[in-house]
Amino acid sequence: DGARLRTIVTRPQGSKGKLPAVLFVQWLSCDTIELAANPQDGWGVMLQRLMTESNLLWMRTEKSGVGDSQGVPCAQLDYETELAHHRAALRQLRTRPDVDPEHIVIYGASMGSNYAPLLAADERVAGVVVWGGGATTWFERMLRFERNALELGGTDPQVLAREVNARAAYFARYLLKGESPQTIAASDRELAPVWQRIVGTSADGHYGRPFAFHQQAQRQNWAGAWARVKAPVLVLYGEYDWFESRDAAQLIANVVNARKPGSGVFRELPKLDHHFTRYPTAGDAFRGKNGVTDAAPAVDAILQWLTQVGVRPRVQ
Repeated sequence: DGARLRTIVTRPQGSKGKLPAVLFVQWLSCDTIELAANPQDGWGVMLQRLMTESNLLWMRTEKSGVGDSQGVPCAQLDYETELAHHRAALRQLRTRPDVDPEHIVIYGASMGSNYAPLLAADERVAGVVVWGGGATTWFERMLRFERNALELGGTDPQVLAREVNARAAYFARYLLKGESPQTIAASDRELAPVWQRIVGTSADGHYGRPFAFHQQAQRQNWAGAWARVKAPVLVLYGEYDWFESRDAAQLIANVVNARKPGSGVFRELPKLDHHFTRYPTAGDAFRGKNGVTDAAPAVDAILQWLTQVGVRPRVQ
């Protein structure tokens, strides 16, 4: 579409020849993929450790309008345009002279875990890793996310069902029928105020992305795409990740294993949240209290798996 996207490639110092590579496909938000020199947050620690310890080439592509990237501002970037950008990144990675095109892994994290199967389906990749995502539809995910927020937020059980039903009715029009919040508000006085009670909403966006992003996400067939992934798959899920459900993450491995038994691995990492932070309880994770950055379980699991599938050189 004419956008010029900043790309950051990291590879082992002094490396020569063609290297196995990882394409990192990032989160939903418009946060940069650039790392601080000494990151302290879970995402930064996770990425820095993987890139410095894997002995692989890593490629990250900034979203349109973020950092030095040009093109439409990220807050206006829809799902299908971003998907096209990630597909372009995979094509470019495959043609780099320092990359072994037969040994490319896609690592989708958070929203990236829903782009990952669409990138890998029917493609020649060596593996797929996902963190913090599932294979259910966006409608199902959004409704479960809202219910998690209501329950963990201490909503009165007497009104819980009513609130969940209200969000389900709203999502049916917003996501399934593709109507804008403005259209819904103008046509239904009872549903109109529900928008303000949904997590992450604003007058012109949802989680900082346009309405079209979420409506296009709903139209994707992620489970169907996973069924067309021929490579081994590692699915990681944090026990206290209230952004996603365990069942949705487990579904990825189930679909992959239905095609080829044993090719999908699911691992639940105890007490970790969506952001690679360890908490004493699920309630603490929801409130962001008493947490400690702990990316080690995820990093160790990914490094071990990369070795097992023959992408990462074995340490002598």
